[in-house]
Amino acid sequence: MISKFKDFNNKSSTLILATIVMIVSGFCASLAAALVRLASQDLHPFQIAFFRSVLIIPLLSPLIFKFKIDIIRTERPLLTFYRCISGSGAMLFFFYGISLTELSKAQSLAFTIPIFATLLAILTLKEVVGLRRWGAMFFGFVGVIIVLRPDLNVSIGPVCVLAACVLWSISLLLAKKLTETDGNISITFWQSAGVIPITFIAAIFVWDGINGKQLFLVSLITIVATIAQFSLNYALKRGEISFLLPLDYLRLIWAVWLGYIMFSEIPLNNIWIGSTIIVASTTYIGIRENYLNSNKTKS
Repeated sequence: MISKFKDFNNKSSTLILATIVMIVSGFCASLAAALVRLASQDLHPFQIAFFRSVLIIPLLSPLIFKFKIDIIRTERPLLTFYRCISGSGAMLFFFYGISLTELSKAQSLAFTIPIFATLLAILTLKEVVGLRRWGAMFFGFVGVIIVLRPDLNVSIGPVCVLAACVLWSISLLLAKKLTETDGNISITFWQSAGVIPITFIAAIFVWDGINGKQLFLVSLITIVATIAQFSLNYALKRGEISFLLPLDYLRLIWAVWLGYIMFSEIPLNNIWIGSTIIVASTTYIGIRENYLNSNKTKS
């Protein structure tokens, strides 16, 4: 009886910790996006992307020194290379897009990544998807149309954010395959360091001098984004995806709050309606996928 109580207590503590860490991850992700938008007022987004990629190396170097070079070794260099390409494009598109888009709208569109990932899994991995998930994807795209309001006009910013979501979904599928052979630190390291060449090439054409304030902001972006990534991985390792996934949508609340405080942005009704539809569809996709995976494991 006592051992059962201890097991229950340990599981409850782990779940509470995973919940808190997941919320912290979402806030840090929203804060990083807000800081990119703030920094882009004085510095081109391509330069921000380059420095954000470079500055991850000093952050991870203590771990590399402690555990030696093996900790960042990849068993699948070709997949890692493809992920670096897709990650580079995603970062450049997202940073440029968010410099021109309200935070709440950009965050609403960012929730489409699971939809694109599911669609790409169907096309490339021949994954079988039932009518329910097809319906969820359809409603998700309806939500995107409501957020974009193409009847008014579609500006370049949201289009870039959507392009970034497509490329990130490719990166997500590749990361999923890499987790079978590579460690978390290796995947995180190459996710950032691997995009340095392409972001550097893009930054050359818009290069401008960087001052102390800008360097501080970019360093802060790197630290906050790294915390977001590691805390997300930590939470997902210790909690059920079906429980944690809805907590990730608190990012929209953080984005609205940060957008109002930092840029005096007030989201229109179409953002709330469209994002609610996107959140509902991606939540269903996540829960359904987790349910099917659980059944496969049991059988």
